[in-house]
Amino acid sequence: MKMRSTGIFSRIGSFVFFVITALGVLFVVITYTATSEYYQASTQLLNKDIAEHIAKLSAPFSREGINKKKADSVFYNTMIISPNTEVYFLDTAGKVMYYHALDSLIKQRQVPLDNIKTYLSDPTHEIKNTDPRDPSTAKIFSASPVLIGNQKIGYIYVILASREYRNVAEFVFKSRVGGWATKVFFIIILATVIFSLLYASRLQKRFNHVVNVLDRFKEGDLNVRFNIGTKDEFFPIADAFNKMVAMLDSNFSRLKLLEDERKTFLANISHDLRTPLAVARGYTETLLMENTAGSKEQSTYLDMILNKIMQVEKLVLQLFELSKMESVNFTPQKEPFVLSEILQEIIKGAEFQARQKNIQITCENCEDNALVNADISMIERVLQNLLENAVKYTDVNGQIRVSLSREQEKLIIHLENSGKLLSAEVLNWINHSTDEDIMHRPKQTGLGLALVKRILRLHHFPFEAGSRNEQLNYFVIRMDLYKKPAKKIG
Repeated sequence: MKMRSTGIFSRIGSFVFFVITALGVLFVVITYTATSEYYQASTQLLNKDIAEHIAKLSAPFSREGINKKKADSVFYNTMIISPNTEVYFLDTAGKVMYYHALDSLIKQRQVPLDNIKTYLSDPTHEIKNTDPRDPSTAKIFSASPVLIGNQKIGYIYVILASREYRNVAEFVFKSRVGGWATKVFFIIILATVIFSLLYASRLQKRFNHVVNVLDRFKEGDLNVRFNIGTKDEFFPIADAFNKMVAMLDSNFSRLKLLEDERKTFLANISHDLRTPLAVARGYTETLLMENTAGSKEQSTYLDMILNKIMQVEKLVLQLFELSKMESVNFTPQKEPFVLSEILQEIIKGAEFQARQKNIQITCENCEDNALVNADISMIERVLQNLLENAVKYTDVNGQIRVSLSREQEKLIIHLENSGKLLSAEVLNWINHSTDEDIMHRPKQTGLGLALVKRILRLHHFPFEAGSRNEQLNYFVIRMDLYKKPAKKIG
C-alpha cells in the first residue's frame, strides 16, 4: 500500500508538542511559586512569636531609650541562631531606629504600619510588608510592640527571609532543585514527543488504510469494506461507510435485476407486437396481389387487418399506462364512488363479444350501493381487462359469473369463468409477485393482467387468483369500504 504524507499529523504532533511544553513550563512555574508561597506561609507561622520574644525576654529597651550594646547582642544572637532573619527596631511611626548593620544597607527607613497592625490583630494569616534593605519586594515578617509599662515606644520588626537567606536559597535551587527539575522536565518532554510520534504514526496508518479503501471504492470495487474494531478512532466513519456500501451494493443488485426484467419484458412485448403485425402484414400482402381475392375475401382480410391493428393499438396503450404508473411521483386520483354502477356498465359492454361465443354472463348482488375510495378510471380499467380476458379465454357456450359481497368492512369482487385452467406459473405470478416482478410476467399472460396487478398494488387492494373443480378459474379483489369522515362538533 502506498503511504501518503499527510501534513495534518505533522501539525497535530507539533501542536501536541508545543501544548505539552507550555503546560510543562507552566507547571514548573506554578509548582515553584506554590512551593515558595507554602514555605513562606509556614515560615511566618512558625516564627510568629520571635519578635514578641525579643521584645519581652530581652532588655535592650528602657524609658531612656534603647541600649545599643544590649540591642546589638540580642539582634546579633537572633540573626546567628536564625540566619534567615533581619531584626529592626521601629518607632511608633514606623521609622527604623536601630539595626545591627551598616546604615548604608538601609534603602528605606520608613516602614508602613498598616500591614504590621493587621498582622498583630491576626498573625495566623500570611502577610508581607516592606523590607528596609530591599523595598522593591515585600517579605514575610514577624512583629511585636515594645512596651515600657503600659506605654508603647515602638515595634520589633523581624524580616523572616533575609537577603543572605534568599541568596543561599537561590543558589541551592539553581544547583540542586533547578537542575533536577530541569532534567525531569526534559525527560517528560522527550517522553511526550516519543509517545506523540508513535500515536501520530498509528493514526497515519489508520488514515492511509481509510484512503486506500476509499480509492478502491472510487475505482468501482463495491466489495471493499473496512475491517476496523469498535474501539478504533475511525470506527464511526468505517461503520457508516460499510453500511453505505452495503446499501449501494444492494441497490445496484436490484437495478441489475430490474434491468434483466426490463430486457425480458421488452422481449415479451416485442413478441406480442410482432404477432399481430405479422398477421396484418400477411393479409395486406395478399390484398396487394392481383386477382387473388374477391370482394368478399377482401372484406374479410380488411376486417382481420383492422382487428390486428386495434390489438396493437391496445397493447401500445396498455404499455403506455404501465410506464406511466411506474413513475415515482405517480399516485391514483382517489374519490368515493359506487362500484356496482361501473361494474354494470362494463358487463353490458362485454355482453356483445360474449354473445358471439354464446357465453352467458351473470352478476349476483350487482345492485350493492357500497362506496369505495379509488381512482375511477383505473378501477374501470381493472374490471374491463378482467372481463375481456374472461370472455377471450372462456370456451364457446361457457359461463362467466360476477358477484359482489361484503366482509369485515371490505367489498369483495368475485369473478369466475369456465375454460382452460390457469397454469401454476401464472397463478404463482398473480398471487406472489412483488412490485419488481410485475413486469416479469409469464409468456402466456398479456399486458392486461400486468396492468391489473399494478393498479391494484397502487391502491393496496389484495388480488388473488385460483382454480377449482378442474374447470373454473376465479379472480378475487378486496376493496376497503369508504367511510365518511366524522363531522367535527363545534
